[in-house]
Amino acid sequence: MRYVYSLVRFVPDPARGEFVNVGAVVGSDESSEWQVRQIENPVRARAIDEQRSLSAVWSFMDRIGVEVDRFESTLNQLLPAPEVELNEEWLWRLYADHQNIVQLSAPTPLAAESADDALDRVFSLMVLDPAVRQQSFTKKHAALAAMRRAFREVGIFKGDHLSERVQLSTPHHTERFDFAVANGRVLQLAQTWSFQVPDQDTLAERVKAWAWTVRDARQAGGTVGTVDGLQLEVRPDVDVRVVYVAAPNDRRSPAFADARHIFDELDVAAVAHDRANDVALRARELLGPSTEAALT
Repeated sequence: MRYVYSLVRFVPDPARGEFVNVGAVVGSDESSEWQVRQIENPVRARAIDEQRSLSAVWSFMDRIGVEVDRFESTLNQLLPAPEVELNEEWLWRLYADHQNIVQLSAPTPLAAESADDALDRVFSLMVLDPAVRQQSFTKKHAALAAMRRAFREVGIFKGDHLSERVQLSTPHHTERFDFAVANGRVLQLAQTWSFQVPDQDTLAERVKAWAWTVRDARQAGGTVGTVDGLQLEVRPDVDVRVVYVAAPNDRRSPAFADARHIFDELDVAAVAHDRANDVALRARELLGPSTEAALT
């Protein structure tokens, strides 16, 4: 998968140009996965910190970390939509805006399997004192990336028939969905989950809350509000799909056991993320023969 990274540099005297790489920011527009990592032992940075200005770097890293955490929480539907959308444009703005004590290298592409993998590579090559890897599970970003690729492969593009991060409102509930495919009205809603996350209790509660909104939509329909301000009709027979990251074979997922019953009860077709094309192909069918011809 394509990622971009920027090194975070401490430059105590910009006129002199001496610097130390103290961290990195890595992310992917395809998967919406963003991470920041800083060195654990800043001994080299302290050695050139004659003006005692290193704290400005840590403040910057803390601020970026908060933005990344908030963005991650919105993807998992734990917080409202963020004020700052994290993407490559955001990283280029950080690069352009920070040319003093804190500087970033120009965003550079990198092929990796995950943000953790990308950070491991960047740290091993360009940052001394690499941090210990924190996570060993796959988050929902893999399913998001798989769905975006699948929609592109069948000719459904964002801004045309595809909207992302939409809000479904029913008579009694409101919930965000990752994707909506529409042609005058919403034809398909798709949501991604990862059942590898450690906090299975919170995940199970999130799926149940999501299910209440789907159940309400099945009974009375609703409307979808897009980020562009459009309001689209959702009928009770709307196609609802789930694309998920499955738990490893050697690890139980109590949340998935609960979710399977919910999906069956609500007639929600759920597939693993390596079958995301099934969802995209169904969306293309729902768009109809005339649209299919235009997309071919």
